[in-house]
Amino acid sequence: MIKIEIHTLAGQFDIEIKKNEDFYILLVILSKSQYFQEDGRVWSGKIEETEKLFEIVNLIKECYRKPSVPTRITILDGRSIKINLKDDESQIALRLVDIDKNTNESELIQKIKELTIEITGNDAILQDYLDIFMD
Repeated sequence: MIKIEIHTLAGQFDIEIKKNEDFYILLVILSKSQYFQEDGRVWSGKIEETEKLFEIVNLIKECYRKPSVPTRITILDGRSIKINLKDDESQIALRLVDIDKNTNESELIQKIKELTIEITGNDAILQDYLDIFMD
């Protein structure tokens, strides 16, 4: 199971990937926020091709083993990204505060966005929320 929790001043955005008996399910939850016109929203989809999913798992493990060293002073911008991975081999918890381009963390966030968009059918509204919460 992978759980990504993104907290910002604008609201909370969660992405969960869970294993069912024969396949994986992606669940995206946008919590109600005073800054958005929506009272919350949910997207879901079945992950049929697991290649990208395993790339994400490997990136999470790589970010945990070798986190990128910040190149500048980090000031919390009101966004917190927590990523939890629980599989047969390990249980990993990451907390990303500053995500520089060309790092494992940046690649991880990009792969998560790509998989989410692909599985949910290129939903334009979801793409906007992914950009707001993950960029």
